[in-house]
Amino acid sequence: MRKALLFLIIAALGGSVGWKYWQNLAAEENQGPADPGRQVVAVETAGIRKADLHDLVTFTGSIQAEERYDAAPKISGIVKEINFNAGDTVRRGDILAVLDDAEYLLEVEREEASLRVAQAAAADAESQLVLARRDFSRAENLRREMVISAQEFDRYDATLKAQEAKLDTARAQVRLAEALLKTAQVKLGYTRVKADWNGGRESRVIGRRFFDAGALAPANTPILSVLDISLVRAIITVNEKRYPLIAPGSEVEVFTDAFPGRSFRGNVSRIPQELDALTREAEVEVRIENRDLLLKPGMFIRAAIEFARNRDAVAAPLAAVVRRDDGSRGVYLVEEERTRAVFRPVTEGIVQQGLVELVDGDDLLGREVVVLGQHLLRDGMAVRVAETDFHRPIARADS
Repeated sequence: MRKALLFLIIAALGGSVGWKYWQNLAAEENQGPADPGRQVVAVETAGIRKADLHDLVTFTGSIQAEERYDAAPKISGIVKEINFNAGDTVRRGDILAVLDDAEYLLEVEREEASLRVAQAAAADAESQLVLARRDFSRAENLRREMVISAQEFDRYDATLKAQEAKLDTARAQVRLAEALLKTAQVKLGYTRVKADWNGGRESRVIGRRFFDAGALAPANTPILSVLDISLVRAIITVNEKRYPLIAPGSEVEVFTDAFPGRSFRGNVSRIPQELDALTREAEVEVRIENRDLLLKPGMFIRAAIEFARNRDAVAAPLAAVVRRDDGSRGVYLVEEERTRAVFRPVTEGIVQQGLVELVDGDDLLGREVVVLGQHLLRDGMAVRVAETDFHRPIARADS
């Protein structure tokens, strides 16, 4: 066992040393001698041609309803009945759910009885006031004729004022009873959870159902969600690089795996003015007409936005672009005799489907560019071009 282990260790060390030696040898061969013309590198090439390119970027996101609210009771109670299920259409004012209302019905009856008592007391006080006013009127006449004393007249006056105060109190009791009755009626109304929203279409759909009949629903806890999905919003995540290019009203083509081969048209509707400090991304809203109600909240989507289009752009294979140690980016062009390659810095534009636009490359049309072996080259190095159909046009991007 020990001999086998020792053999494995020696073999591993030998393999590591051999690999390191091979790497160093390969590096020396790639570096070549001081004169780049002494080394010949086998390469493959492609032609620089014109192509129709467009800068089409796809973002990911999800669908949200344009209008949504959760139908929740303002009081807690046992769910007595739910009149709609997920997917049902509701109209403004429909009763969505009913809570147990026995206690609130009794409270309404009690307050109605209290109101009738207060009204009766007020009616009695009003009758007593009428009598007090008659007695006071007669007392005034008798006092003018000096039939009754001033003290007796004062008693009639005090009685009148007491009855007036009693009537005011009775009327206040009526108003209090009416308020308490309205409060009880409002509480009773809270046991009916209604479809209620401001503006928009008269009908909406039920998104989700959170409770069943018999469950205890706490106050302000949703029982159903009500959605307007005739118009939906796609919330897409845009990175910091593309954020400045997004503009309100930009056309967007939306795709979802739920409907393969079909796309939906939308427009950028809202652009946040703040990016997430951690991800450096912004959540941009895209408004989409959803007349067929196919798009549902929560669906994953891909949103394609075209930022630029250039017909007949000077284009080369993206593989031809290399970055040198000094940071410059460019391509290796094969000279006319096809024996030497020279480095040409380029300014890159639109990148699409393996092609890159050479912004300043009008003079490069028809030239031969290295697409394989370019990472072994240095400026002016000798090359041997593999036999390829160089004159075959490069693939054109779909417009």
